[in-house]
Amino acid sequence: MFDARTGAAAGRRSGQVRKRLTVAEVESALGALATPEDAKRRLERLNVWLTAGLLPGAAGHAAVRAVEVWLRAYDSGLETDRVRALAKEVARLKAELRGRAGRVSTEG
Repeated sequence: MFDARTGAAAGRRSGQVRKRLTVAEVESALGALATPEDAKRRLERLNVWLTAGLLPGAAGHAAVRAVEVWLRAYDSGLETDRVRALAKEVARLKAELRGRAGRVSTEG
């Protein structure tokens, strides 16, 4: 049954759902985004906010997409670092082979 008490509770719940998060709350709750673990934590927090209705769907989906893009960029940076390391290793091995080939031709 709907009475003054349930009406007040419904009003409070409605106000909670419409509450907008402040920049300070968002920055404090989400923290830095520097590692994949940070990205996971951020996605978990965004999921809670979206599910609780504290974040409008469009804004929440944009925030989730931003984390996805960040993860791709992070992975791309790792791949670039791996390629550079492999290129250095190949150059080192080539130099080593040239050195061995030079020793073999002077010994023969």
